[in-house]
Amino acid sequence: MPISAQYARSLFEDLTHSATVPLDPDELIAMPRLRHHGHVVLGDIAVRCYKHKARWTYDERDIRRAARTLAELPLVLDDVVELHLPAYRDQGEPGDRQLPDWRRELVAWMFH
Repeated sequence: MPISAQYARSLFEDLTHSATVPLDPDELIAMPRLRHHGHVVLGDIAVRCYKHKARWTYDERDIRRAARTLAELPLVLDDVVELHLPAYRDQGEPGDRQLPDWRRELVAWMFH
């Protein structure tokens, strides 16, 4: 059953209010690149959007499935790690050749 973006947002918010991982459901309404690919990504779940009477709508079953998946996501505290990110600096010191790049550091930790 097609539902509006506003109803999809409120339904998703109601179903995930007790989820261990918070997620901003406003992604269901603010869709800047929707016309290019027709999906909204919530966590690791792509939810398909449909054009109905010149308005973008969602399938209620897809919203419920994505919300259920997010709400059932367990939090395992043994999997939590402590990261020490490099300190932020606006300008490099005279002896520095390159400023620390925390994004590159995180990607290196994730893939190595």
